[in-house]
Amino acid sequence: MLESLGAFAGGLAQGIRTGQDMKLRQQDANRLKKADEREAELHRARIDKADFNREKRERLRAANDEITIPWQQDKPKPSTPGYPTPGLSTGLTKTPPVVEADARGLSSLSKPATQIPSDEMIAKRMLTGNLLEDADELTRMANIYKKYGLLEEMAPWMNKAYAAKKRGIPDALNSLLTGNAGKAREILEKGGLALADDPLQLDSDEQQNVWRFRFMDGGETEIDLREFARRFFPSQIQK
Repeated sequence: MLESLGAFAGGLAQGIRTGQDMKLRQQDANRLKKADEREAELHRARIDKADFNREKRERLRAANDEITIPWQQDKPKPSTPGYPTPGLSTGLTKTPPVVEADARGLSSLSKPATQIPSDEMIAKRMLTGNLLEDADELTRMANIYKKYGLLEEMAPWMNKAYAAKKRGIPDALNSLLTGNAGKAREILEKGGLALADDPLQLDSDEQQNVWRFRFMDGGETEIDLREFARRFFPSQIQK
């Protein structure tokens, strides 16, 4: 009798352990299933985001193309009178090469070629033309971006470019590209940026054009002009 009770108790304990093991295995399986489902959701989200960004890039390209259609046969107007823009400004009647967006910059703005993307054409008009002084053209640009559902993203970029123009930054940039640091300082000071001395060029090659700026308040900064110029490319809002 006692042996039977012992065997029963042992079998019961084994059954309990087996049930617990099965429960743990089921819990592990559920956790793995949830993890797989979560990973699948993240994967779908990444694909959706990539598709969304691709679609937005296509809309931005289409908007830029529409903006530049009237400019295709136009000769860009000169920049603000009193602020001559040699160097880059002389490249306005030429056509720079087609290059990848992350490789573009000042070097692409003055090299002749056979075709110019609309993204670059807009940057050229902002940097070396009078686009940022033309209220009608800026309004037309804003309306086109609105048409393509991009005004929310593009309006802050346009406002920053306009503010930079009001401070003379594109004109100063052009002066630095021709080595006229004194003229650049004069332009910046008229725009409200007081420098302690003329900007100093630190490095210049095919990839960089770095200048040091020392301000009257004691601060200083180094700016790569090629990198800075990329801020005027509409596509940079997606970087």
